[in-house]
Amino acid sequence: MRKHGSAEDLERVRLIAANMFEQGLETARVAASLAVDDQTVRRWRRVYGARGRDGLRSKPHPGGRRRLTDDQRERLRGMLLKTPAECGFGRHLWTQQLIADLVAREFGVSYHHDHVGVILKALASRTRSRRGGRGSGTRRRSGPGAARRGRRF
Repeated sequence: MRKHGSAEDLERVRLIAANMFEQGLETARVAASLAVDDQTVRRWRRVYGARGRDGLRSKPHPGGRRRLTDDQRERLRGMLLKTPAECGFGRHLWTQQLIADLVAREFGVSYHHDHVGVILKALASRTRSRRGGRGSGTRRRSGPGAARRGRRF
C-alpha cells in the first residue's frame, strides 16, 4: 500500500535510501531508519542497482488531455450564467444532460452527462479561488441581530 505524502516527499525518502545503499548499510537498517518495510527497501535496492538514482525518482502522471481549452471553459462559465432558454433550449433549469448537450453543440465535444459534474466542480473551484474565499457569494452579516441563526436578507 502506498505511503501518504506528496510525490516529492516520497522521492526524497527513496533518494535518502540511495545514499544509505552507497554507504553499504543493510536492508533492515535502511528500513528501520526510514520507517518502511524491508520488502520496499529490497525493491528500491533492485531498482537502484538497475537504473541508479533516476530509477528512484518520481514519474509524472499527467492524466488525459483536456478536451475543453481554458478559453472554452471560460465561455461555458459565461453561458451557464444565462438560463437554458436564453441559450436556445426549451427549458428553464440547467441539468447535467442539458449542459452536456450545450458543450456538444457549442464546442463539438461530447461528454457523458455524469462527467459534467466534474467540469462544474472545477469551474466552481476556479471561481471561488478568484473571489478570494467565500465561494457561496453570500454577504457577511453585520449590525444588530446579525449573529442570530436563521436570519436571512
